[in-house]
Amino acid sequence: MGLAPEEIKTLREKFYNAALIELFEPQKDLWIFRVKPDKGQVPFKPGQYTTLGLGIWESCVAGNGPEALKPGQEKQLLRRAYSVSHPVVNSKTGDLYSPSEIDFYEFYVTLVVNESSTPTSPRLTPRIFALKKGDRLSFGPKMTGHYNLDGIQKTDQILLFATGTGEAPHNAMVWQMLTEKHEGPIVSVVCTRYAKDQAYRGLHEKLAKEHKNYHVIYMATREPSQPKLYPQDLITRGLLEKQSGMTLDAAKTHVYLCGNPSMIGRPEVKEGQKIYPKPAGLIEILENKGFTVSAPGRPGNIHFEAYW
Repeated sequence: MGLAPEEIKTLREKFYNAALIELFEPQKDLWIFRVKPDKGQVPFKPGQYTTLGLGIWESCVAGNGPEALKPGQEKQLLRRAYSVSHPVVNSKTGDLYSPSEIDFYEFYVTLVVNESSTPTSPRLTPRIFALKKGDRLSFGPKMTGHYNLDGIQKTDQILLFATGTGEAPHNAMVWQMLTEKHEGPIVSVVCTRYAKDQAYRGLHEKLAKEHKNYHVIYMATREPSQPKLYPQDLITRGLLEKQSGMTLDAAKTHVYLCGNPSMIGRPEVKEGQKIYPKPAGLIEILENKGFTVSAPGRPGNIHFEAYW
């Protein structure tokens, strides 16, 4: 049995502390939306993430299959971590946003629904995609994560690899570097299934024309008119240098990987030996070229954020 309207109103007042102030729909299953916390800005480093949440009592978007709820679960909050994206450029002025101009956080999210008739646990994105401008939601109390630009030098080469919505934290990183007038080359690579999934492409191609040290490479693996290439191929086939002019040099390059674990290729360690997944991901390819994975307390020049 569903909750009464009065109960829902009380739960929303208890849990929700932010509003959806703007949303864009590049396609029906892909959203860019902006959230404004009630209490103002939360300290944030580009690349970090926070949590968003909605009550299980909220309606799902049409097309989501059945959900299996446990007794009492209908009053609980669904939370999930999302990397913070960035609009980068003020559409009204055409200039890079200054930090003082932004009082919201941008997110880049793909809809994931249950397409079968078998009940699943409650999901957050089918509820997010049922929201409208002005609706309320829960916003995490802090930003977190070690995936950021700490430790890079102004002259370092920066190479960003993303799949799908893994581009989100890179948007914020590009904004930071361009705003701070990073001097070294910056190359952003984004791989999606189809060109229609590249919601920020126009923005980044504009930036690449305006900033001589910034280059973008967009790839679509299922477009019939394009060769079926993956981010790994840019390095193993020597295409990165041809398309961007960047020569990989572990002594002066930081590489950021965000998205599909198959692209990242994080190895397992068994009995002191690294066991890499097959086919090879970027970590194995880069380590063979002298790069090292960064970890808390152990600086390196490969940084990654796996999305599942």
